[in-house]
Order: sequence, then C-alpha cells, then structure tokens
Amino acid sequence: MDPDTNTREQFTAHITSTPNPPSAAPAWSKLVDNLKILLDKLAHHSAMAPNLQQIYMTPAASKNKVYFMWDFVGRTLGSLYNVNPTLQKLSKQEKEAWEEAKGRATYAKMLMTDAMPGMLDQMTASTYPGQSGQHPALGEDILEVARRLD
Repeated sequence: MDPDTNTREQFTAHITSTPNPPSAAPAWSKLVDNLKILLDKLAHHSAMAPNLQQIYMTPAASKNKVYFMWDFVGRTLGSLYNVNPTLQKLSKQEKEAWEEAKGRATYAKMLMTDAMPGMLDQMTASTYPGQSGQHPALGEDILEVARRLD
C-alpha cells in the first residue's frame, strides 16, 4: 500500500483483511483480531466519514477523537505485524514491540471506555486544537470491542 496514493479506507481494508498465520499464538491472534474489529468499526463511524476517502497522507479533514483512536489503533495493529506471531524466540526488538503493543491496546481501552474520565477528549483537543469541543460519542459497538482489549 502506498500512503501517497491509497485512501484511509483502503489502508483499513488491507490491514483488517490480512489473515492471521495458522501458527500464531492465541494471545497474538486475540489481540490482532480485536484490534482489526475495532479499527474497522472506528473507520466506519460517522465521524470518520470526512476522512475515509482521503489519501492516507493527507491531513485529516475532521480530527476528532474517532480519528485519533483510528490512527492510534491502526498504528498499534501495524506494529504487531513486526512481531513473530508465534511469540516464540522473539528478538529483543520483537519483545519490546510486543510489550509496547499490549500496553497501547490497554491504553486504548482505558481512553475509549473513559476509565480516565475526559482524558480522550482532552488529548484530542490538545493534539488537534481546531477540533476543541467536538467530541462525537464512540457508540456501544465500539466500546464493546474496546472492553475486550487487555
């Protein structure tokens, strides 16, 4: 995929349709599968509509918390593809990437389920000041998947 020619929707479809290897460890598969589902749900949330058909590298038209989490979850999922999915004989770099991805998934869960009240809205507003005060609800379908992240 070329981030200078492919859309965010194409990137989402590509990364969420990549099959898990049959040899993948259950922990790797569970995390990857939940992140795939979550990424797809975030991508197709109504607040992502202005961004979805844009070229990936184009600044997002609507930088709201849905976009913020879509980007965060997508980067987390992408990093997992750099970890041996068997979770066996990991290099030091792979171990660090695995631990970081698990931590990011937990952090995503905390942000989306509001375990730290208002933190996601505050982070979005500070990262994208022009979007301050625009906090679309994530929706129960997204929250249901977010709660599965560990």
